[in-house]
Amino acid sequence: MAKEDATRIQGDLVTDKPELTLEDVCESCVISQTEIATYVEEGIVKAEGADPAQWRFSHFDVVEVRRAQRLTRDLGLNPAGVALAFQLMDEIEVLKTQLSRLDRKAGQS
Repeated sequence: MAKEDATRIQGDLVTDKPELTLEDVCESCVISQTEIATYVEEGIVKAEGADPAQWRFSHFDVVEVRRAQRLTRDLGLNPAGVALAFQLMDEIEVLKTQLSRLDRKAGQS
């Protein structure tokens, strides 16, 4: 009988459920509440709740904050620049998807 190879996958569980507080995000990303508030104002992350004391964030928001921090650190972008970069990256992904569909259709012809 052949012995099965087990592959172990490690990673973080990422959900879109808004369960993290402002303090949780700040601690996780080593960032100030003021910086997070700026990211919310610029639309980089979406906070659920009426005011900062009630804000809740998802794990996806933590990922976006870390992406924003990398763009700020590596490219020197300000929050408005980060928001624009995110918008452009999203548009590029949409265009890539559309191009891929067109390539598949052309290959079927």
